[in-house]
Amino acid sequence: RGQYVVLFFYPLDFTFVCPSEIIAFDRRLDEFKKRNCEVVSVSIDSQFSHFAWKSTAPKQGGIGNVRFPMVADLTKEIARSYDVLVNDAIAVRGLFLIDKAGIIQHATINNLSIGRNVDEVIRVLDALQFTEKYGDVCPANWHPGEEAMKPSAAGTAEYLAKHS
Repeated sequence: RGQYVVLFFYPLDFTFVCPSEIIAFDRRLDEFKKRNCEVVSVSIDSQFSHFAWKSTAPKQGGIGNVRFPMVADLTKEIARSYDVLVNDAIAVRGLFLIDKAGIIQHATINNLSIGRNVDEVIRVLDALQFTEKYGDVCPANWHPGEEAMKPSAAGTAEYLAKHS
């Protein structure tokens, strides 16, 4: 509570797409921290597997010493509670943006073979924080510094008239 959280699930340690995502989130961790946002990953692997993976260099199939928590969900209860568990076996690539009150504000699910876009996660976090701060809403493809819309039919019409 009191800060934002990006909670993301990935299938398994020592697999294919997963290290690219975990390393990408770690590389952008400072951007999340600037936005008062913690990044937390979850898989059904043990803490021992996480430690071994973090202790292995990326060139050898590891992820190196990532700086955010990696949760071991051996019982699969967390994955079940977020409805990302497939065949009671592994989690799909679920991602949840949770606000300061603990409410999920954004959720995406990717197939096992499709990696996430960390820049898009930051953009959505920026949009959420902008909306909370100013009350305006963010149109499609909005980025910080761009015009937002008033949350009304008139505001939408005005925005669309300028940007059509």
